[in-house]
This record gives sequence, structure tokens and C-alpha cells, in this order.
Amino acid sequence: MSAELKHTHAVRLIAVGNRIRLQAAISEETFAAELARVVDLAVPHLATDRPNLVALGELLGLPLALSGKRGVLSRHMRRSSVAIALLAPGHLWRMLDYRRTFPGISLVRALLLALTDTLYRPFTETLSRLASQHQIYLSATTITPHVFCSTDPGKLRRFGRKQVGRVYLPVDAGVYNTGFLWGPDGSLLGTTDKVFLTESERTTLDLTPGKLAEVRPFETEMGKVGIAISLDAFTPEYLRCLDEQGTRIVLQNDANDAAWAGPSQTCAWQPQEWLNSVLGCLQTEYTHLLFNVCPMQVGNFFDILFDGQSSITMKSTDVPDPRFNFIGNDGFYHTATGQPFTGRVLALAPWSSHDPGDANPLLSLAERRALLVHAGEQLRPGGTRANQYPEAVIWADVEVPV
Repeated sequence: MSAELKHTHAVRLIAVGNRIRLQAAISEETFAAELARVVDLAVPHLATDRPNLVALGELLGLPLALSGKRGVLSRHMRRSSVAIALLAPGHLWRMLDYRRTFPGISLVRALLLALTDTLYRPFTETLSRLASQHQIYLSATTITPHVFCSTDPGKLRRFGRKQVGRVYLPVDAGVYNTGFLWGPDGSLLGTTDKVFLTESERTTLDLTPGKLAEVRPFETEMGKVGIAISLDAFTPEYLRCLDEQGTRIVLQNDANDAAWAGPSQTCAWQPQEWLNSVLGCLQTEYTHLLFNVCPMQVGNFFDILFDGQSSITMKSTDVPDPRFNFIGNDGFYHTATGQPFTGRVLALAPWSSHDPGDANPLLSLAERRALLVHAGEQLRPGGTRANQYPEAVIWADVEVPV
């Protein structure tokens, strides 16, 4: 053991893979209760002898866009594009305000700016309270502009809820996929904007990419914790940025908007590609990155599906145990280079169906995957098991060098 590794700090890493629930977005209050339910999934697994770092999924606050009277029609639609379009009439005068303030912005951007207080306040204030209540480090992401808080009566009347007494407003025209980390006292330790956006984030939601130069890990008692939202954790440029700043734990908040049992945009099998992040970020070229915590939010959001398996992985010179792999995988290697991965899978959430190869080792890889694809199709909207994605909580006790 190197001198650097002789002094460590014990910590429990917890990943919560919740199922997204549209019915929880009836009001801000019902969604706050839903956030409490999601955090409560982790509570039975909290350690009493060490800090707890609880990671929740990506886009966790997305249903808030549909909350309240203005979202009634949207909540009953079947297609996400129609649901988003139906939000516009209820926020039209706010959207017009922002299009005058920020000329040239798209209608979608104007809508998201009009929703600033709705998207930001219930999400951040509820999770801050829950972090303090349970005395945990807590992380999650949502769509939000950068904001400032105002108590101006005119702004409150025009953009917020009078009974709340404060309103959060955008500081500029940007809208981001932002990761948050709260400390055990409920204080916000910092935020990270997603840098490398997916096609749907760029075109459908018109989100703003974060700036790599502004990405920073957060100092905690367990060492430096960095946030790498989904695609960021696949990107060497982003990982090098975290590594060069001494990050030890990578939080990969995720919501994979594609069928888990099937191909990705760049690979024949999505779970195989996912190793590029959860193990890829822990290879020897990244000296300081030691742990990856990847919670996967699952469930059908209208016609959009979120699917995957949460995982907790650790840097190691060992070859990963083949018993702990994502469904339908045939080894541990980088899908682009073919290079084998080293590391350990400390915890892995089950999928909605077992890998058929577990029960019948004689099945070929193609046969296993075909059966898994069929099982995944049943989970889609309109399928025979529509939205029956299992929620999962996984955890691991680790020692982090300090």
C-alpha cells in the first residue's frame, strides 16, 4: 500500500434508482412528498458510524414542470411533445416577458425560463431539508436556469406564489441540466452544469451546455467529490478535468432515455457501452478517481422511457468479477477501443428481468440479448408490463484516501 493510501476516511456510498412518477406532480406539495419518498428509500441503509453520501438520479425534478393548475391537461397526455406544448398557454405572458428580455430565444427556452421558480424552489428547498433531516450528503440533478432570489412584491406577483414570500428568477437566458450536492446540515456545497449534452437535450429541450473550465469538485470530509452527469462521465476531457483537481468520488447522476436492453447510438448493446463510464472513469490514466456512484432514474415519462441499472464501482487492478455485470454483457471492455477494464463492481441493481444466461449458460449471446429485448419492449408505454421498472437502492462501504 502506498503512503497516500495509509490514511483513509470511511464512507457509505448509496445510489437510489427511483421510478419517475407523473402522478406525483399534481402540486408542489405532492412532489415534495415524492422527493421525501425517494430519499426514504435510502434511509434503512444509512450507516451510523460513518458519513453517508446518497446519490439520486438525473432530471429528478423534471415532473415539476407539469405541476399545478397550468399542468392539468399536460399530465393527461400520452406524448411528451404534446404535454410540453400544452404548458405554453398557461405561461404565455411570462414567456412573452422573457422573449422581450432575451430576444431571439426559442419558445421552449422561454417556457423553461417562465418555469424557473417552479423548477428550482420546491426541488432545492425540499432536498436541502431532507439532507439536514437525515444528516446526509445528498446529490441529484434537475433542469434549471442559474437563479437569484427576490422578495420584490411585483416580481413575486408576476413570477411566483404570493403566499411563499420569495421567488427565484433567472440571471440570464441559459437553462442547464444542473447537479446539486448538499451537506449533512442542508447547506448547498455546490452545483455542476452538464457540459456534454445529448441530442435531445440540445434540440428538444434547447438546454445550455455548461463550461468545462468552471467544473470543480467539492471539498468534503471524505475527500473531493465531483459530479459528472451522464454523458460527462463518458467523456475523457471531462474526466481529466475532475482527475487533475484531485477528485476521489465521481457522482454519475443518470437517466438513460433509451431502452436498456438494446443498442445505443454508438454501440450494439447499451449495457456494454455503460461500462465505458462506470469502469472507464476508474482506469489507470485517471490517477485520483477511485469510485463511481451511478444512480439510474427509471420509468416512462409519457412516450419517453428511462431505463438502466444503478451501480457502484471502484478502481482496482483486479479483473472485474463476471458474476457482477450488466444484463446481456459478454465481458468488461471499452466498446470503442476493445481494451479490457480493471476494477470492481461493489454493488449492482437488478434489472426488471434476470439475464437468461444465468439460468441457461448454453444460450448464445445473441439468444440472451433477443430475450432481453423482448422483456424490455414489454416495459414501454403500451406494453404488457408498461412502466413496471423496479426501484432499487444499492450501497457500499468504502475507504477513501484523505
